[in-house]
Amino acid sequence: MISRWNYLAITTVMLVVLFLFQFTNVALENWNGYEENSYYQDREELPGAGSAYKAGTGITGGTGGIGKEKTADSLRRRVVYIGAEDSPEKGVVHTWASYSTRNFTDYGTLKEYEEAEQGDKERLPEILVISPDNVDWGQWGLCRELEGYVDDGISLVFCGLPDVDVVKDNVELQRLLGIEKVKAEETRLEGVCLHEGFLLGGEAVYQAADEEEAEKRQDLELTLPWYTVGKDAKIYMRGITSELQKTEEDYPAIIWRNRFDRAYVFAVNGSYMEDATGLGLLTAMSSEIRDYDLYPVVNAQNMVILNYPEFASENTEKMEEMYGQPMSGMMRDIAWPAVVAAYRQNTLGLSCMLAPEYDYEDDTYPSKKELQYYMKQMKEQGGEAGLSGTAVSDTEIRRKMTEDQQMMHKELPDFLFSSFYAGGLTKEETEAALNEELLKSVRTVVSDYSGDSEIIGYQSEHITRQELLSDGLEHTYRADLRMRSVQTALGYSSVGLDMLRVAYPEDENDTLDKAASEFNGNVGYYWKNYQGFSGTTVSECDERIRRFLALDYMESREGGSIHLELTGPETPVWFVLRTDGERVTYIDGGSFAKLEDGVWLIETEAPDILIELE
Repeated sequence: MISRWNYLAITTVMLVVLFLFQFTNVALENWNGYEENSYYQDREELPGAGSAYKAGTGITGGTGGIGKEKTADSLRRRVVYIGAEDSPEKGVVHTWASYSTRNFTDYGTLKEYEEAEQGDKERLPEILVISPDNVDWGQWGLCRELEGYVDDGISLVFCGLPDVDVVKDNVELQRLLGIEKVKAEETRLEGVCLHEGFLLGGEAVYQAADEEEAEKRQDLELTLPWYTVGKDAKIYMRGITSELQKTEEDYPAIIWRNRFDRAYVFAVNGSYMEDATGLGLLTAMSSEIRDYDLYPVVNAQNMVILNYPEFASENTEKMEEMYGQPMSGMMRDIAWPAVVAAYRQNTLGLSCMLAPEYDYEDDTYPSKKELQYYMKQMKEQGGEAGLSGTAVSDTEIRRKMTEDQQMMHKELPDFLFSSFYAGGLTKEETEAALNEELLKSVRTVVSDYSGDSEIIGYQSEHITRQELLSDGLEHTYRADLRMRSVQTALGYSSVGLDMLRVAYPEDENDTLDKAASEFNGNVGYYWKNYQGFSGTTVSECDERIRRFLALDYMESREGGSIHLELTGPETPVWFVLRTDGERVTYIDGGSFAKLEDGVWLIETEAPDILIELE
């Protein structure tokens, strides 16, 4: 039997515990701060498009906050492109030069290059990138001329190869490229192997285990000429054949280099230089040329949930059929826990591009209760709430923005959006949306991958643009290679999950459990080797993109010390350092972390940095 004193003590303890729980809930309610956007910054106070370096234009950007002079154009590492003005490869090389603050020049043909720069030994490019379509391969003495460039210390990059008949009949070209034998004019590969140490992320074998996986992921070029290379060549990516070959050089070479005394000749057997994949390939080739390579990166990894959360319970009949509850219940009780689980299982930052409504033509309207719930939840998870421009109804974008504005002004009048998902909007529709009152505070636009090489940049003077590199539900082999390349070049990744597919399913495969399983599996597997980079929301990424684009720098080495001088934005900014057997032991003016063998992430904290190697 419990005495009065024990009963009183137990009751008191229970009341104290109840009070503490109640107090905690009240505190969370009062201190959550979801009514305002903690990621908001006045975009006109941030570095704008005028501060960005633009390769090949003579525009070096505005003066920065660090207080040093901009790098003289004559001191920059230089790349020259030979090819058509409108070729996608030229866009890749130009974008890469801008991102890496290189000097860029282009010519239509090798003859134009020779006439313009003949005898100018002081301005030799470090790399000469050549499109095979703009070379007269029948020209007498052409290969000896190209070998002369290599003898001068210029590395050549063939961003594609001429027709196999041209290679087969030109012994001098074979010697230049390091081709020992044309084994077959055409062969069908079983898969592709990317070797470790070229792109970041380690080795990758793109070979489907069965027909189902092949249909789902295999979209690489598998029909190619079979070139075998000599002992002086180094293969970075090769084909996988049905028969086991005796040596590495016997396999079909896809990306390789041939070594000469003063420079290298790189060859790409395929169309891998036509999109953003080329950014990483050029970065990796540049690193191969030097004993060490130090280059700036964005250092941002984004997970973006598109068209979610939604605050109007729509498509009720279908949701009841599939989940036994309306959309509001499915989104809250099933979808949100799945999103949080995916977020917590990786190191990417979380951004949600909310859709107040999907269908603006029906008779359902956003719920204040749902809005408050999700805004609190996102705040507690440290995620960012942006706005989506997507709608399933054929609603003019200005009208959609007007209705969204009315809802937000009524329920959260102090909330200012800093990010916007343009989705399938045209350029004109995006501009119209950004001119609406609701988006006057937006400083970055998220868009789907366009296929171009300029995946980050400026939408306008004060608004940046960042593309989603990957669809988290359909991660193919080509998409993975592109992602690895961009990670190598920029330390940047952005993967999206579109919840509209779940809200308005087209078939039985568009279920939340399948989408969540596929997304978690893809992100957990394909992004596991990039956890050394920072997880960011899209607005945090925006700030890093601005600093990256405004950055100018000079670096030099003496003995075991690298001296890095920065110009441009405020610190921190980030660099990747790739070394050949050396390791970082100390940094004055910053910090470092190992990404993988021979690769280091450098965070700068001052305008002058000294990196010690051994």
